[in-house]
Amino acid sequence: MSTTEGFKFVITNGAVTAMSRVDGTHTANLHLPSNATFSVSGSTVTETLTGTKGTETLQFVQDASDATLYHLGSDVQTFNAGSSGSAYTFTITNGAVTGIEHVLGTKSHSEPIDPTSKYVVGSDGKIVETSVHDNVVETVTYVAGSTAGQYVVASDARSFVQAGSATTLLDVEGCDRAKFTIDASGAVTQVQQVKLDGSASTLTVGSNTTYKQLEAGYVVEIHTRGSHTSYEVFHDGNGDGVYTEVAHGSGSTVDLVGLKAQINGTIDTLL
Repeated sequence: MSTTEGFKFVITNGAVTAMSRVDGTHTANLHLPSNATFSVSGSTVTETLTGTKGTETLQFVQDASDATLYHLGSDVQTFNAGSSGSAYTFTITNGAVTGIEHVLGTKSHSEPIDPTSKYVVGSDGKIVETSVHDNVVETVTYVAGSTAGQYVVASDARSFVQAGSATTLLDVEGCDRAKFTIDASGAVTQVQQVKLDGSASTLTVGSNTTYKQLEAGYVVEIHTRGSHTSYEVFHDGNGDGVYTEVAHGSGSTVDLVGLKAQINGTIDTLL
């Protein structure tokens, strides 16, 4: 997310009276919903939307270099009992979630477990899913539904990682995974693509693609076609040998310091 994208607020006597969306040099005024309340505290603005199905709370945080610009920091939806609209059944083996069925009315279908998602089965009967995608850490809490064996979503909380001054932005692509063989000098000597089922196949690397270890746990893939160069950064956060794409961009220069500042301990455990 560019730091020139975000939101601006008109704050009068501590109250939000107007709001606009900023996209580069373009600004568009936004309507303040009738069911919204705002609170201003320090460098944050909080918007609370109350509806028939539950409550949504959005927190906006000031830009690191422009105090008039705000970015969405978090979005938390809390659902009233039975109002989330769908149900789930989980296959639990030795205390771990090994399968998911999404139930819609009389029909159901299996859903794959995302490689960057982890499930915790609590002693209180809740199941909590934590995942990372794009620049978002998402936590979904499931509770027992009205039908035996089924769960419904009680809350869905998304936390948006702020880029700050970084020029390489966190953008996790959970299905783009690889294994690398790296020699003592740090050179990448073999690349394997990791599929959704966890199996791996060795890739034949073309002459227009190179790989380099940036430091332990980080590998950059650089593509060159004519005068155009682009890169993808892969990271192994939990040390299991599988690397996940965490950033991409034009050129071949990676702001590794800025990228690492966006990756916290929770994200590392999921990669």
